[in-house]
Amino acid sequence: MPKKMKTKKAVTNPKGIIESFFNNLESIRVFVGNVEPVASAFDIETSKKMDAIKSEIKEIISSGKTSNKIEIPKEALEQAVEGLVVILRDFRKLPRITIGQLELLYKSSFVMLISFFDYLLYDIIHCYYKLFPESLSEELSINLIELKLCADCDEAIDVILDRKVDSILRDSLKEQKLFFKKIEIDLKERIINWDIISEAIECRNIVVHNNSIVNKRYLRNVDLLVIPEKGKAIKEGEKLGITTEYFKRAYDEILIAGVVIIQSCWRKWMKDDLENADTSLINSILELLLREEWSVAEKIGLFSKDIKVSNAASRYVLNINYCQSLKWQGKKAELNKELDRFDESNLSPRFRVAMSALKSDKDAFYKHIEKAIAIEELAEEDFRHWPLFRELRQDDEYAGRVKKAFSKKSKVVKKASLPPPQPLLFLYPAWEIQLIRGSEVSLRWRTGLGYLAR
Repeated sequence: MPKKMKTKKAVTNPKGIIESFFNNLESIRVFVGNVEPVASAFDIETSKKMDAIKSEIKEIISSGKTSNKIEIPKEALEQAVEGLVVILRDFRKLPRITIGQLELLYKSSFVMLISFFDYLLYDIIHCYYKLFPESLSEELSINLIELKLCADCDEAIDVILDRKVDSILRDSLKEQKLFFKKIEIDLKERIINWDIISEAIECRNIVVHNNSIVNKRYLRNVDLLVIPEKGKAIKEGEKLGITTEYFKRAYDEILIAGVVIIQSCWRKWMKDDLENADTSLINSILELLLREEWSVAEKIGLFSKDIKVSNAASRYVLNINYCQSLKWQGKKAELNKELDRFDESNLSPRFRVAMSALKSDKDAFYKHIEKAIAIEELAEEDFRHWPLFRELRQDDEYAGRVKKAFSKKSKVVKKASLPPPQPLLFLYPAWEIQLIRGSEVSLRWRTGLGYLAR
């Protein structure tokens, strides 16, 4: 690894990269998740209106029909024609979202998804060369005209840097992967299915440049086995569609790859910033658990098992979140294997509560919550929203026992003398609460990597 050099300009921040990536993908997820159901419901409603109009037309025509002839008096006929004109005018005004139009929305979102992955690679490679500018290839140069336009040496370096990054991004995904291996970044082949991402990029290329029609390059560069619903049935000249299933598979794999690669680079390039990297990784997995994206959370949790972390608390939280992803998928054997690895002898009350929840041990859970609440390791909002307690929330005793534990704590606090102001921050649950002298002073809902003030 080359020696790190500082420049006058701020170095690209991995935290900012992952926040931007997560927010970009979240915008696509929300858009697709909301547009399709609304479009489908709208289409159903429109169909109902059309059926009603057709019935009115039939009623007008059949009103004067006798045997095989239609005998309508002239006055009634004129009224019928006027009625038909009104109905047909309304019929033409009815908007209708077709399957083709809905697929166009998917294609647009899919193209944007791959573009966001390109942006991610740009940011990561740019970050590397900003941190280690001496790694820039020696054959790269800057001409005199460009040099005169630069204010200082740092700006000249930026010109060469941008040129280098652009040259890497013009390469294929295969060449880009070789670049990461060259700078000693593990691409976690056992966690990330790169064949799915490679196929998605090639699919984007034919959607944008070949009207979605399969060509020889696509067939030559992709593994069709990653598209089980189509597979080897895809032939040259056929038109590829973007289905819900296909989009979700590509989305999930790109999300996994993005988080894993950023985290790998962050931990290798900025070893003194592990605590922030840990918090970011915990937040990423927690967001997926809140969205009930169990399999994606499992993949990222699997990555978290092999990394060095800043402290024991982060390790426990990451392991617990990984166990949650197994539990909610019904992977009992894998879950029990993971739980057996925990050393419970030195766990704090909060983690004892977590272990009890993972084991579905109600008695132990209710036994430990009082102490965890008493020493302010857990807040009321944790019990309402933390994914870890989703199973226990179905228990009839749950609400009453939790309420009783907090009531008991309140009585103790009133009797005791107030300690000096010491902010206590709950970092890991979905709600972030700051307490001063036992009074709640701020409450923010953590949505992924951002906060929504309440």
